[in-house]
Amino acid sequence: MTQLRTRAEASKYKETSRHADVLAFVDGLCLQTKLARRVDFGRSGEGQPLVALILSDRGCFTPEQARKQKKMVVMVEANIHAGEVEGKEAVLALARDLTLTSLGKKVLDSLCLVLIPNFNPDGNDRISPNNRKLDLKNLEGQVNPEGGVGTRYTGEGWNLNRDSMKQEAPETRALAAFYQTWYPDLFIDCHTTDGSIHGFDLTYDTSHSNEPLFNELRALNRVLLERVAKAVKTRHGFDSFWYGNYKQEGDPRSGWHTYPALPRFGSHYRGLLGRLDVLLETYSYIDFPRRCAVMRAWLLELIRDAARHAKTYRAATAAEEQRIIARGTTPDVSEMVGINYGIATRDAEGALTFDYPAYAKAGDTAHIQSFDEASIAARRFPGKRKREYTMPHYRTFVPTHAVSTPEAYLVPAELAARLEGHGIRFERLSAAKSFMVDSYRVTRREETFSPDVAANMPPPGEAELPQSQKPKPVRFETVLTVTPERLTREFPAGALYVPTAQRGGTLAVYLLEPHSDDGFCRWQFVDALLGTNEYYPIHRVVNATSAPKKVE
Repeated sequence: MTQLRTRAEASKYKETSRHADVLAFVDGLCLQTKLARRVDFGRSGEGQPLVALILSDRGCFTPEQARKQKKMVVMVEANIHAGEVEGKEAVLALARDLTLTSLGKKVLDSLCLVLIPNFNPDGNDRISPNNRKLDLKNLEGQVNPEGGVGTRYTGEGWNLNRDSMKQEAPETRALAAFYQTWYPDLFIDCHTTDGSIHGFDLTYDTSHSNEPLFNELRALNRVLLERVAKAVKTRHGFDSFWYGNYKQEGDPRSGWHTYPALPRFGSHYRGLLGRLDVLLETYSYIDFPRRCAVMRAWLLELIRDAARHAKTYRAATAAEEQRIIARGTTPDVSEMVGINYGIATRDAEGALTFDYPAYAKAGDTAHIQSFDEASIAARRFPGKRKREYTMPHYRTFVPTHAVSTPEAYLVPAELAARLEGHGIRFERLSAAKSFMVDSYRVTRREETFSPDVAANMPPPGEAELPQSQKPKPVRFETVLTVTPERLTREFPAGALYVPTAQRGGTLAVYLLEPHSDDGFCRWQFVDALLGTNEYYPIHRVVNATSAPKKVE
């Protein structure tokens, strides 16, 4: 039997796998074990296959079989940013060890693992030693393998981890359809992060969007993560903590601040669906072999934890799905969905910009392993002396706009494909029909630059620009000021009736409201239907009404 090794292992961590290496490894593993099966779920922007590796026993290689055998589905995504390659290497090596050794004997009995080792194959193959080059002065980049790594963006220039709501990249659309089919109980997203000087090998996080609505599942998710962090320390010796950076860079007492609660980020998007979610960020300033090792340790312990608590986690996600459906079945006007977390400001030219601050609850403190203040100020890693700092933990988000869940929305037919992309069910009116609705009158319309969403990619072989050298603006967002009005009006045949009593009901609210910070309006998908001092073309159904029978 041929010994399977990743390109990182075979090169003694001097190189990372190309997409051809990934495919060869996946195919080689499937030839050696009946516990693995390759599934292609789409094509990249440049035509490369998007591949998942399904691991399980008893022939459980489809969502239907997983449900029939009552197995918990765990989906792992790696290399969404293709300069962050540790997840890719760790997923492949761990898949081999779970199927060709006794390591996976217990976990594969209760789990169906859906592994996506290289979600961004086009960016992955644009390898250069100068991509993500270490620059501690600007607190960016990483300790690269000698052969270099790929790019943050896809070959077409999309940042896939800002694309969950707008779904402009073909990779995002393919994964969304695949995700909706499998609907995993737990999703794990593998990244690498730079930023503030600290002493952890890896930082982790989960969804923060609409925590009051999902408080039971969020609490379970946090307990899960802290339990696994302890297991990783005990069994593997790696130090981990919640994701963040210093609130004021260089000041280790200013607070520990997580990332914005926008659902364009995959973790927050999946949180709106009521699923368990884990974000893993290995630390850029430790060396490449150690990053691969800590990522493997975390993936292994997360999988072990999921197998141990599979029944509990499956029950928790099923209960959360029913709570989402119930919000649409019997709407409660006092139960609010946060749809905008942005604080609007103006720059020196008067242009509209937004901050997305997190807040620290009383008593919520972070204990951060780092180094002496002189080392932090000098941006030296590792620092001269280890030190722990206690500071406020900024990880609570408060919406600036919130709405109740209506029974349904009435939506223009032009948005049908976009709803389908998110797996949101709708019905078409077979004839004109009157509804009592809450409508919005548009009083102002502006545009704001959307940062870190898309970039102009260099030709293959050339390095991408570092994040400190911001690319020129290529993507913008529409911002509306609206006032609500209640009226009864007739809607034409063909209009879409979108009930909120479905598993994507809370997501639908976030997508369809005009003042959402990450919805269809914000992403300019309804611009052609907008007029100042006219009604916004999406309306909230107020009264219970029998909907048409035809479902698509």
